[in-house]
Amino acid sequence: MEYYKGLMNSLARGVVSPVYLLYGEEEYLKEKAVAKFREVLLPQAADFNLDLLDGETAELPSVVALAENLPFMAERRLVIVKSAPWFSSKGKSGGDPAAEGKAGSQEGILLQYLSNPSPTTCLIFIARDSVDRRKKLFKAVSAAGAAIDFKALKAQEMVTWVNQRLKAASKQIEPAAAKALVEVNGKLGLLNLQHEVEKLLCYLGERNLVELQDVQQVAVNNIEQNIFNVVDDVASGQTSRALHGIRELLAQKEQPPKILALLARQFRIALQVAILAKEGYAEREMASRLGLPDFVVRKTLQQCQRSGATKIRRALQQLAELDADMKRGQQDFPSAIETMLINFSRS
Repeated sequence: MEYYKGLMNSLARGVVSPVYLLYGEEEYLKEKAVAKFREVLLPQAADFNLDLLDGETAELPSVVALAENLPFMAERRLVIVKSAPWFSSKGKSGGDPAAEGKAGSQEGILLQYLSNPSPTTCLIFIARDSVDRRKKLFKAVSAAGAAIDFKALKAQEMVTWVNQRLKAASKQIEPAAAKALVEVNGKLGLLNLQHEVEKLLCYLGERNLVELQDVQQVAVNNIEQNIFNVVDDVASGQTSRALHGIRELLAQKEQPPKILALLARQFRIALQVAILAKEGYAEREMASRLGLPDFVVRKTLQQCQRSGATKIRRALQQLAELDADMKRGQQDFPSAIETMLINFSRS
């Protein structure tokens, strides 16, 4: 979250670059950053100095023309281009490296502007897709202003953020409750956590302390968390609870192929963790290699220790066979998955 704090501190000091590229998966912080730009540069809601564009339909010559306009009765203009596609590996040029820097091409026009951007305009590109840091456009934005990767927050950063949000509402949250809230909803980012915090505040009423049971009562488990819990329960011998979890997913209208795919995914992660643990990797190293939060790796490692790699491989094979049988119409999902999980816990 340091990248976000650094940007906010710069804007608070009035240090504004002529061009920015905001990319990465943390959409909530992107929205907050854009709101801060508007607050700093357009303090009196002077929307006549603001242009909002959709990168899917906008053409770069038009973007550059707007950026070159002078502000009206203000120091700066603000031009925001959402869903900017020009910084991905393909972009609108179809991924042709020669077209990117060719004079007269759309990308060439922007490159020319970025070589000497207007000091009275703040031009912000917001990338929805991943960006290619090797592209000339990316390097040009970085040189003329700043390209900021809005990375997903780590689990502990999310816990800190939850505490801060509740403190701002004059509330507190138990450490176990904050951790549980992040474990259940953190994978979907801060936007989802914000919704859950708002629900908790409504549920809390006049009480000042959010307890673990409040989170369990209010926070909505997403399907990935439910699947993780099913695997955790079956690995620890809580077969009836695991079966109840499957029935709940079906009752929520989750489709059997999706449940099956996520079960297979969780068992594959468990197998990867088991292999890395056998090779001597530490938890943090495993998390980095697999692209998972530390706490997910820690809990998955516990599943592996209870089940063993051999059982996990067998479960993956059985899931593959069940998937094939379902596609041929030879298996009914509810009864077949229950039999598979019971056999897993007994083996």
